[in-house]
Amino acid sequence: MLDKYDLYVNIIRVMEAYQIVLLVLGIILGLYILLFIMDVVFVLMFRKIFIKHNKALEVFLHYKYDNIKKLLTILDKYNVRIGDKYLRMFDEINPDCFSNQESKLCLESRTSLSMLRDELVYLAEQNERLSKHGEIRQAKNNIIEMDANYRSLIAMYNADVLGFNYWISFFPTRFFYRLLKVKSKQIIS
Repeated sequence: MLDKYDLYVNIIRVMEAYQIVLLVLGIILGLYILLFIMDVVFVLMFRKIFIKHNKALEVFLHYKYDNIKKLLTILDKYNVRIGDKYLRMFDEINPDCFSNQESKLCLESRTSLSMLRDELVYLAEQNERLSKHGEIRQAKNNIIEMDANYRSLIAMYNADVLGFNYWISFFPTRFFYRLLKVKSKQIIS
């Protein structure tokens, strides 16, 4: 009775050289097809995840915009002087751009919202008389709490961006994504 090793040796002796070459090429091609399918599945999964992330980020940015608007209204109600630069900055924000996280307008709006948040929270904390009002404290706490949740969502988005960018630049399938003109995503800071 032949053991497995002897069986393999006998099979190789019987095979012709061209058959061995075809077998090796078939294995390489099969491995390449397997890697290609795996890569496409991962890229499609990341695209599906980005749809959910974009929707969640849009909701958070609208919430942030509304909270900053509310804090602006409250500060105005208590006659706190807010610089014209910041009021103009708030007026220039278009909340409709929040649906596309990769647009230049959304990037500028996110930056403006962060600057406004920092400035308004600073103004609310500096004025001792105002810091005691429950309405201002509540608005300020809403902004700070929402911002912490927003940062964790950004961290998850950025992790998925890294994964997506890795898989579209994966060596065996990189040319396929270049032909389709798939662009890498940008990390949100």
